[in-house]
Amino acid sequence: MAGAPLNIDDSGCSLEISVDETPASSRRVRAGDKQNEAALFCSEFLSVDIDQIVSDLNVNGYYAFPSAISQYTLKTIERDATQTRIGLNENSISGVYSEKQYYLTNLLAVSKTFYNFATSSLVLKICERYLGNEFRLKALRYYETYGGHHMQWHTDNKTDKAFAHIPGIIFIFYVSDVEDGEFQYIEGSHLWSGEKAYSDYTDEFIEANYESAIRSFKMPSGSLLIYNTYGIHRARPVNNKNFVRKSVFLQVDSEIQRSEPIIVNTEFITRLNDQISMFLGFGQPSDYEVFPKTTLNSLPLDKKIIRVMTRYVLYRLSRGAFSRLPHSVRLAVRRLIKR
Repeated sequence: MAGAPLNIDDSGCSLEISVDETPASSRRVRAGDKQNEAALFCSEFLSVDIDQIVSDLNVNGYYAFPSAISQYTLKTIERDATQTRIGLNENSISGVYSEKQYYLTNLLAVSKTFYNFATSSLVLKICERYLGNEFRLKALRYYETYGGHHMQWHTDNKTDKAFAHIPGIIFIFYVSDVEDGEFQYIEGSHLWSGEKAYSDYTDEFIEANYESAIRSFKMPSGSLLIYNTYGIHRARPVNNKNFVRKSVFLQVDSEIQRSEPIIVNTEFITRLNDQISMFLGFGQPSDYEVFPKTTLNSLPLDKKIIRVMTRYVLYRLSRGAFSRLPHSVRLAVRRLIKR
């Protein structure tokens, strides 16, 4: 399916902040919403009945649509999320590495296009229809998964501490074509996993009891998956060291009191109402631990890191050596450098 044609300005949105509730203002907002969604989604997906999405979520636990997100959206978000991959001691928004994965959790701070997606009328309507009037963004991330990573079968109805009975849904879309290492879901598991009161499942348990219910989603870039957080799922393991899967993750829960810390670039907020304020958690605690938890020890020692660290060590050594030279020599060197 082809992506929707792009017909917006550079900011990605023509809306303005306004408290005007007149009919004319409402019409402008609706027109802006449609323009925004035409840039974000393909036309075929925009014609989908939300009742069908909700029905699939209720019955199967998931809804999938190939190539739902426009190529413009994918390219812009990937660019925004990968501009600063390694920001060691840089005072800026940057990603982190967790062994065989790369993450940028502060996507709302750097990507206007992602902000437009997350707060689009379509995403909010799906959340409202499935979760009710109260729902909140709990976690988000752009992430890349590399060969050799093994994800355990698990559910996402949990806090940073343990399993929790919190209804929610997750939106995942592929930024790259996925022919291997695809998302997998145990169909119908959202109906009974809550009885187990734990979130993680072994490969052996799933293969022995639910192998026939495994649904795999090999789909092209832009494909969208929406699933119930109670559903058991994973990314299928891949051993090919050259493998890369690029995706975006957005979790929305019915619990509005807590979430992971959400950093939003205020420049992106061109329309604000009670629903968006609730969705973004304005004025509410955001004290869940950010996922993933990373340290310098989780940074993989690959060629890129070796180059960065080599440049750093050589720079520090040269500065140290230069500072020990006689003052007259340092002045002469500076003059030579300025020529």
